[in-house]
Amino acid sequence: MRDLPHLGVGLGYRVPLHDDILANAERIDFLEFISDQYLYAPQEKTDQLAELARLFPLIPHGVGMSIGTAEPISPGYLRRLASLVKRVDAPWFSDHLSFTKVPDTDIEQLMPLWFTSESLATVRRNLRQVGEVLAGRQFLLENITYYFQVPGNEMTEAEFVTRVLHGAETGLLLDINNVYVNSVNLGFDPYEFLDSIPLERTVQIHLAGGRYVRDMLVDTHSAPVPERAWEMLAYVLDRVPVKAILLEWDQDWPEFGVLLDHLDRARTLMRASRKAGERR
Repeated sequence: MRDLPHLGVGLGYRVPLHDDILANAERIDFLEFISDQYLYAPQEKTDQLAELARLFPLIPHGVGMSIGTAEPISPGYLRRLASLVKRVDAPWFSDHLSFTKVPDTDIEQLMPLWFTSESLATVRRNLRQVGEVLAGRQFLLENITYYFQVPGNEMTEAEFVTRVLHGAETGLLLDINNVYVNSVNLGFDPYEFLDSIPLERTVQIHLAGGRYVRDMLVDTHSAPVPERAWEMLAYVLDRVPVKAILLEWDQDWPEFGVLLDHLDRARTLMRASRKAGERR
């Protein structure tokens, strides 16, 4: 993973932000787009993606692979994904450590896995399938938010993530805000979590902000990155030569300058970290 390119600090591509992104291209190092939105897209939409690829490195980020589903991943899905990854010449691609499908049903939601040996075996089997179809491209798994403890777990999330990563050539897309949200809602120390997983496998980081719904913090991607998450970002950057940091803001957008200020702050932390010289 040390051979992967250093991309810097980027923004999640969302259609309502298109014009602002193009007008401020010099302040955005790369874009990440939702790959599932382009697997069956009309020509007009794929042409727009080609336009963006002329200006930015592009990273496909999926929400529908369902790596934790008990049945194998759809071969057709993986073939289309492989074609998309190749088309934009992405250095890596990613999806979530979760499941979104059960037989004959698409849940359309990132659901937490059971942290069990059986679930671990399923994830490892599906990761092998991904590697066979998309050979030569690095795959990253992202940690998710979840709002309750799944009954019947045999290990902690940190133990499960560690065993998944140690059993595969998969990298980590570390979502800092997801760790923070889970720590608030489920009552654990986020730094203990970070120290308990193989941080050295981190290739990319996600930043976002959430909102409280009654007494629960929800990962809405609709608010500024909280200060605690910025502190956690600095903690990780001082320990790992991360290749890319990505800001996700999916709704309730502020003035675009607020997003650019977030990118600048992340870039400053990246350059000032103790691992800055190891990123390239």
